Amino acid sequence: MESLHKVSAGFVFAFLCLHMANHLLGLQGLETHVTFMAVARMVYRHPVVEMVVLLAFLMQILTGWALAREIWAKKKDFIHQLQAASGVYIAFFALTHVAFIFYVRQLMAVDTDIYLIVAGLMQTGWMYALIPYYALAVFAVFVHMGCILFDIFKKTVRPVSWGLLVVTVGIGGYVTYLMMMFYTGHTVALHVPPQYFDIYPLFF
Repeated sequence: MESLHKVSAGFVFAFLCLHMANHLLGLQGLETHVTFMAVARMVYRHPVVEMVVLLAFLMQILTGWALAREIWAKKKDFIHQLQAASGVYIAFFALTHVAFIFYVRQLMAVDTDIYLIVAGLMQTGWMYALIPYYALAVFAVFVHMGCILFDIFKKTVRPVSWGLLVVTVGIGGYVTYLMMMFYTGHTVALHVPPQYFDIYPLFF
C-alpha cells in the first residue's frame, strides 16, 4: 500500500510543482501568469497526461486513506497524525476541486482560468468559505511534505529533520499568504468578467 502511495506521489508532486509555479508567477503580473498557463496546459491537458495525473490522484486518495486509518488506529506519534490529517484534507480538496472544475469546464463551457477562483474569493459571502478552503489546501501540501521530510531524516539526523519540518511549514505559510493576497486582488489588479460571478449562486 505504501509503495503504491509513493509511486503515485511522484506524478502528483510533478503536477503540483507545475500548478503552483503557474499560480505563483501571477505575482509577477497577470500577463506572466496567463502566458505560463497557456504553455503548461499544453502539457497537463494532453489527454494522456491528464488521465495519468487523475489516476495518480485517485491512487493517492485511496492508498492515503488506508494509511491514514492505520495511523489513527495505531495512535502513532504527533508527526504521523499531522501527516495523516493534512493528507486527508488534500484528498478532500482534490475531490471537490476536480469535481467543480469538471462541472464548470464541461457542463457550463466556461474556461477554468484564474478568474474562476478569483470570482469566488472576491464575492461577499462565498469568500468566507472559499478563502480558508483554498488556503488550507495550499498549506496542507507543505505540511504534508514537511512531515515526509521529517520521516526520511529522523532516524539519521533528527535535528535536521525537525529543521526541515519547521522550514517547510514556514515556507508553506508564506506561500499561502502570497497566493491568497494574489487571488483577492491585493497584489495585482484583477478585473473579473461578469460570467464568472454568475457561477456562484447567491447563497449568502
